[in-house]
Amino acid sequence: MSVIYGLLSALSFGIGDFLARFSSKEIGFQRSLFWMLVVGGVFYLSLYSIFFDGFNPNLKGLIYCAIAGILIMFGLLFLYNGLERGPVSIVAAITATNPFFVFLIRFFLGSEPTKLQWYATIAIISGAVLISFSANSFKESLGMDLKKIRESILLALGASIFLAFGLIFSQEASIYLNTTETVIYIRFFSLFSIAILLLVLKIKPILTRKAVPILFFQGILETSGYFFLISAFIFDPIGVAVVVSSAFGLVTIILARFILKEKIEKFQILGISITFIGIAGISTNEKIYDLLINNLSNLLN
Repeated sequence: MSVIYGLLSALSFGIGDFLARFSSKEIGFQRSLFWMLVVGGVFYLSLYSIFFDGFNPNLKGLIYCAIAGILIMFGLLFLYNGLERGPVSIVAAITATNPFFVFLIRFFLGSEPTKLQWYATIAIISGAVLISFSANSFKESLGMDLKKIRESILLALGASIFLAFGLIFSQEASIYLNTTETVIYIRFFSLFSIAILLLVLKIKPILTRKAVPILFFQGILETSGYFFLISAFIFDPIGVAVVVSSAFGLVTIILARFILKEKIEKFQILGISITFIGIAGISTNEKIYDLLINNLSNLLN
């Protein structure tokens, strides 16, 4: 079940991040993040008021949510800045390496991933690294300055680290709060922190007609992706879904190739293939494998 949630998360994040490229270009990455969080917050509050009964906060859960919300805000801020600068396929690939940091942190906290999970994680990270090796090609194909490409790579690396730590704290928060409530609190703290940042930087949260429909779908997709990721922690504390969800980079890369016409080098193709192999490997966890086989059998019958 955690693998399925991870894949749903990957699709939501991948498409949402791709849309962030356009909204960031239209109104700026800071405003894009602010309005995405506004839309996502309204979306989930509406669902929560219909399907759930009130809030049940507790101090420990709120503290974890506050830390997670601030960390994720900075992670998304770095990511949106990188996506605005481009190239999208490189930024998405490097940001997708956050499972390495998640697994590393979990390991030092006492979790015991299987050898297969470690090998699959290494495969996914290696795939992302191979993809990044083609960064210099964008100097010619997109006419980008090499310095700007390197800045985008650093922004993507920062996004990966911030998001990894944010996911760790958000998963801890879900121990004390139900999943939907956890997402709402984290999104609130992310929204609150980006609002404070806009005030400090004296950036007005303006909107344009062109940005409104983009931000609408962007907000729903980004928030849904995070919800799927938190939900998966109920079934798998080790964090397999976090690794599977790193495929969001592949979704974004494919969209960048066909819509933005970004050139994909041989290294990138090899990296994408290795990443898919890693995802297949992480999915062969014995319990998850049995669950998938049973679900397939039920569908066939």
